[in-house]
Amino acid sequence: MKEFRMNKPATDVPLYRRLLGADFDRLPPAVRALHDLRDRSVWTGRADVERGASIVCKVIAAIAGLPPAGPDQPLTVTFNAENGAEIWHRSFDRSVFRTRQTLGAGVILEKAGPARLTLAPKVSAEGLSLALAGVHVLGIPAPRILLPNVETREYEKDGRYYFTVEARISYFGLLVRYAGWLEAAPVFHSTRMQE
Repeated sequence: MKEFRMNKPATDVPLYRRLLGADFDRLPPAVRALHDLRDRSVWTGRADVERGASIVCKVIAAIAGLPPAGPDQPLTVTFNAENGAEIWHRSFDRSVFRTRQTLGAGVILEKAGPARLTLAPKVSAEGLSLALAGVHVLGIPAPRILLPNVETREYEKDGRYYFTVEARISYFGLLVRYAGWLEAAPVFHSTRMQE
């Protein structure tokens, strides 16, 4: 008699584990913990945000819903795994920046406002970097010359998760830069008194 095994559906495996495969386990523990999303998690911390000064960058930042400039802002990020995707809800002080990440062919596809970013991963023992490999706006590919240079870096320092995100646009300079740290928020369970 033949034995059949049921494999877990791909959507039961966290998005970044599916993207990185065995390389996922090379990530520092704090970076792995943040990306090992199976349902919902909330992380809190602080971030410094810098925005570009050019009119073009201000308009693009407003359309994309990027966070406003300010030092040492409180930051809460709620991650939700839904149907093989991840919804990232970032609350910088009083501003909310929401994106949806899905898996492409060896890349992350991140929808932010009317734009879809294609992000290529690079894994090392120090952490995870994502570099912009393409942009579609309203479904139309952006010409290479108009692509911003976007780089993210995620790493661990003293057991804490740290990040840096920077986007620059040729000829117009800085679009946004935010950097800071996050820690998993405590999970509180309600208890009912039994009669």
